[in-house]
Amino acid sequence: MTDKTKEISFCTVTYNSEKEIAQLIENIESLDSNLFYSRVFIVDNGSQDDTVNIVSRLSKIYSNLVLIRPDVNKGFGAGNNQVLDLINSSYHILINPDVRIPSSEVIDKMIKYMDTHSNVGLLSPKILNIDGSVQKLYRHNPTVLDMALRFISPNLMKKRQNWFVHAETGYVQRGVIEQASGAFMFFRTSVFKNIEGFDDRYFMYMEDADITRKVNNVSQAIFFPEVSVTHKWNRQNHSNLRFIGYTIKSMVQYFNKWGWKLF
Repeated sequence: MTDKTKEISFCTVTYNSEKEIAQLIENIESLDSNLFYSRVFIVDNGSQDDTVNIVSRLSKIYSNLVLIRPDVNKGFGAGNNQVLDLINSSYHILINPDVRIPSSEVIDKMIKYMDTHSNVGLLSPKILNIDGSVQKLYRHNPTVLDMALRFISPNLMKKRQNWFVHAETGYVQRGVIEQASGAFMFFRTSVFKNIEGFDDRYFMYMEDADITRKVNNVSQAIFFPEVSVTHKWNRQNHSNLRFIGYTIKSMVQYFNKWGWKLF
């Protein structure tokens, strides 16, 4: 380990993630770089499958792997906040169980960019489907209209929907991002701690929009298409009544906090 080596902390929140978690951990552990070393936190929100046993087994192989099991499942944001008092890294990565990092070069390039741009607190890479197509997650701050359109139809008011996801950029231009995806977030750890992580009132949905706004209030969140990760994107069933309930509750909380902008 040299003086230039930086600690990068990773955090993944799991819930019944047995099909993905071993591959994710092996992926992170395989990243070999002279720029960073890793510490990996897995926060399990009450999985009822074999997730905990898998992580426990791997923690005996990898000394940098830490399993955290909160007493109560308070959601994605609260799960990620479990590590706030445990991390002293240079940079902190939030990563979903179904995301894969193609090589250590991805992390190296993000480190180098952040090292030379002290005003940046969050990087959001290009996120790809497993077939290599781009997931359109370079988004503006949401309005009531934008949220409604996402649930009604992908073809309604297509020009507006394309604007919302910066489709005109071709996803090749770096720029300030107003709503980054929680699937993969590369934080300056000091900024993540300064804003006290997520607003854990959101059980699920809208927490990524909220935290990006918090970052932009104290620094900058940047869409960084020079690197990419792959995301399987196991979508929620929008017709599920429980999911709809969580979504509506989170939307109300979000707009009550940031203002009800209709369009």
